[in-house]
Amino acid sequence: MKKNVILIMTDQQRADSLGCTGNGIVKTPNIDALARRGAVFTKHFTPHQICSPSRSTLFSGKYARSHGLTRNGVALPQDVPLISHDFKAAGYTTHGVGKFHFQPILAPKEHQMPDSNAFWQLPESQEWRGPFYGFDTVDVLIGESVSATEGGHYARWLASKAPGAAALYQPENALEPQTGDIDEAWKSAIPDELHYNSWITDQACAFLKDQAASEPFFLFVSFPDPHHPFSPPAPWCDMYDPADMPTPARMPGELAAMPSYLSDGDKDEKSKSYVDFLRDPGPPREQGFLQTTSQFSDDSIRQAIAFTYGMISMIDACVGRIVQQAEQQGILDDTIVIFTSDHGELLGDHGLIRKGPSPYKALLQVPMIMAGPGIEPGNRIGTTSHLDVRATLQEHLKLNHCSTEGQSFARILEQPDGSVRQEFFAEYHPRTRMETYNQTMITEDWRVTIYPENPDWGEMFDLRNDPGEHVNLYFDDAYRPVRDRLTETLAQRFPPAADAGGVSIATY
Repeated sequence: MKKNVILIMTDQQRADSLGCTGNGIVKTPNIDALARRGAVFTKHFTPHQICSPSRSTLFSGKYARSHGLTRNGVALPQDVPLISHDFKAAGYTTHGVGKFHFQPILAPKEHQMPDSNAFWQLPESQEWRGPFYGFDTVDVLIGESVSATEGGHYARWLASKAPGAAALYQPENALEPQTGDIDEAWKSAIPDELHYNSWITDQACAFLKDQAASEPFFLFVSFPDPHHPFSPPAPWCDMYDPADMPTPARMPGELAAMPSYLSDGDKDEKSKSYVDFLRDPGPPREQGFLQTTSQFSDDSIRQAIAFTYGMISMIDACVGRIVQQAEQQGILDDTIVIFTSDHGELLGDHGLIRKGPSPYKALLQVPMIMAGPGIEPGNRIGTTSHLDVRATLQEHLKLNHCSTEGQSFARILEQPDGSVRQEFFAEYHPRTRMETYNQTMITEDWRVTIYPENPDWGEMFDLRNDPGEHVNLYFDDAYRPVRDRLTETLAQRFPPAADAGGVSIATY
């Protein structure tokens, strides 16, 4: 009998933000229970620290330079084979609900892209529910926080269900006046039952209710949170006391030895806040809205972390509902459940917030849990990548093999422990500042990053003695032999491709 698959993805969630991955503060009982039933991946990475490239890599099993979606604002070509196509070809029912981000949110209406807000102003959108990138049917949500009510099925549902409720997402209507100096942290006034996370869960559960036990399915459930703005609704916004939040991992002066864009980017960020950008984007800006925390108080950073944890706990409750629904339908024992995220969040580490070009571990390492048939409970799996997920599912579920650039880790799902990769490659394609294009290689002992468009920049960290990546050794003469060996390997096995990818058709 073919096994079902539920793939649950969050947006911008760090690997260390779950109880099962060592976080002693955040409450994630449902995801932790899932982890006890299956395998926890201790070093799972994405090759791209930005939303759209990472998502497309997980689905395609190819680097962004190969599938073409190298930066937000580029559309994933319709002819790129994805894991959803593999399931469809194997006779599965395929359905997706939530945030896809395979196409630019601001793509003009003439492109007729369902992942864009403009599409939902067209007559063609009225009865549209797919097909979409290998999915038979979809329930689409576009954006996050204040931008999630402009297009997509959720925006239409909310306007019909509770006219005027979209305004409750806005910071001006927060449950309490904003405090602190981070303008994108507030207690959202949207009721829990109207929030997009609840709607996504409702749609996922409705799909599960409609599935007969004899029909295999692939269900993709994609939550926009805990992506900034940091704006959970009640009761989640009050779940954590900022005073109890961890102190970000940073060392005085560490950014002085790093590429200068990490600090001088503040000049751009101060010109318009992220919330204002969502309301009126204006000219393109670099992806991720990377910013130093120099202008924020420690109390404000802790508030942002508390709200992030609140969003994670809300998602955990949603995951619990989905698993419970599968159990009620009598299909959980025949279903593989996967939980992961597209990329991470700095949350004050290194004196930085949000995400951006620099491939810190807080951005590249993400949670990954797999539970279900053929997966050994309690298994701890080492270095793997989003690049490997499609190849793994093909092998584990005996789907037709389609060529990918990943390595299957199916063979170690049933073993006590294991690792797939000796090294791992990552790449960042910028939107506006080409010199920030970078390539990274991570081994068990080292992380090296080069900037082919700017040889004055580079990063190298001794992960044995500096696992938090605080002391940049790239230009330290004592480490030049190590640097030269690593960069030569990187150049040979993952040569520069700064110009790769499709044409940008929108700001994001």
